[in-house]
Amino acid sequence: MLFRKTKTFIIDSDTLADPRVVKFLQLGLLTGRLLLPQPGIQPDESEYSLQRAKEHIEQLKRIPTLKLKILPFKSTDELMNIARKYHATLITIRSELKHAANGFQVITTAELFELFRPAYLPGTTLRVKISKRGKERNEGIGYLEGGIKVVVENGGNAVGQEVDVIIQGGIDTDVGQVLFAKPKFIELH
Repeated sequence: MLFRKTKTFIIDSDTLADPRVVKFLQLGLLTGRLLLPQPGIQPDESEYSLQRAKEHIEQLKRIPTLKLKILPFKSTDELMNIARKYHATLITIRSELKHAANGFQVITTAELFELFRPAYLPGTTLRVKISKRGKERNEGIGYLEGGIKVVVENGGNAVGQEVDVIIQGGIDTDVGQVLFAKPKFIELH
């Protein structure tokens, strides 16, 4: 660390307004310099966004691992020029900036949050409460923390009960992750 160059990060105004990003930074995982937009100079900034940005800047000032610098950039082009100038890593909610990056690194908040999403591999055993019947015959539907939907084959008769299930697979949809499972224990009649 003695000769290591300080890492520089930059956040755009849309990202600064997202409270999840502030909570992530408060974990202290990032160290270095954090470049932030000056609140109130963005042409399309609402009063709500302005107030939220000011609150978040005050919260970020209390993080001992970050040195804040407020810069007056108004446009996306200015933001990208500043990122190039400081060799900064841009943290943004705007995925289109990832494709426009030239000469600097971009990390989207979706990528960050995806890293912390639990992985449910086939063969994983879970306990899930069946909350309703599914569309298919004798299918049960339950939900895990974070809104992950679990479709349980032969779980339709267990509505209102917690059952142990084995994950068979899953898919990612526009509205979130869906897991497919079978009951771990099958009652024989």
